[in-house]
This record gives sequence, structure tokens and C-alpha cells, in this order.
Amino acid sequence: ADGQEAFRALVKTGEKAPAFSLRDVEGNDVSFRPGDDQATLIVFWSVFCPLCRELMPGVNGFAGRHGATIRVVGVNLDGKRFSAAVRSYLAETALRFPVGLDDLRGDFFIASDPFGVEKTPTAVLVDGGGTVRGAWAADRIRDFLVEADSIVAPLQKGASPGQ
Repeated sequence: ADGQEAFRALVKTGEKAPAFSLRDVEGNDVSFRPGDDQATLIVFWSVFCPLCRELMPGVNGFAGRHGATIRVVGVNLDGKRFSAAVRSYLAETALRFPVGLDDLRGDFFIASDPFGVEKTPTAVLVDGGGTVRGAWAADRIRDFLVEADSIVAPLQKGASPGQ
């Protein structure tokens, strides 16, 4: 569409995942580069979302179990204005993965809009080649967390190909 950005639906299995680069509450870089040979679970969430707060320990457990082969990246949608609330939540939960603060660039959010995120929480699983393997929004993240070990098993088997 002539380079014009527009709101889109949630990414689908088989699509190429978009890259992003954000900052965490301390100002450190939190980036996702599709095709870097590492499978990644990207979790879009808000500190003010009760379902996010309920499911975050499950995501943290996933990161603990699979962190060696599948990177987990959090994208917080609350913006810089609420970075103190995000910082406080992160301090009390001790998440095992980096969390970038999504930010507006013009009228669009840097990370969540290119992925088509409309609800929190939303999780997107991307393989090491940069292809979306699945996307789960809102209540469906419960399904992902229940089935996560079997969903990611094929990605882990292919994690270190014998070149």
C-alpha cells in the first residue's frame, strides 16, 4: 500500500515476523530480529491487564524450562508514561526474560502494530528462520501454556542443525 502503514490483523502461521527494537525500563536495548536462528516467543502484555498478571507466572515458567533453546521476549504496551508501574511489577515478579516498552512512532506502535496485536496478552511463536509458527490472543494463551512443551518440541529438535 505505497509504504503507508495500516492496522492489520494478528499475524498468522507461515507469515514472516517483523523485526523490532525497543528499550527496557532501564534504557537497555530489547530487540527481536527474525531469522537469527533462534526460535522466539514474543509476549505482548500490560501491567494493568488482570489476565496478563494471571498468566505471566506461566510464561515465566516457560522461559525457565525452554530458555536455552527458545528465547522469550516481553513487549509491554503501557508506554513510557507508566514505566514506574512496569518497573514495580518487574521488581516483584523477577521475570526470566527481557521486557521492552512498546512506543509510538507516529500513530503506530513500534512492535505491537506490525504484529497486529489487538488484545493483551498475546503470544507469538517464531521459528529460527523468522516464520510465525503460532499466535495466541487473550484466553487462548492458556491453551498455549498447557500445550507449550509439545508445541515447541519440533523447534527445539531443529535448534542446532548439523550444518
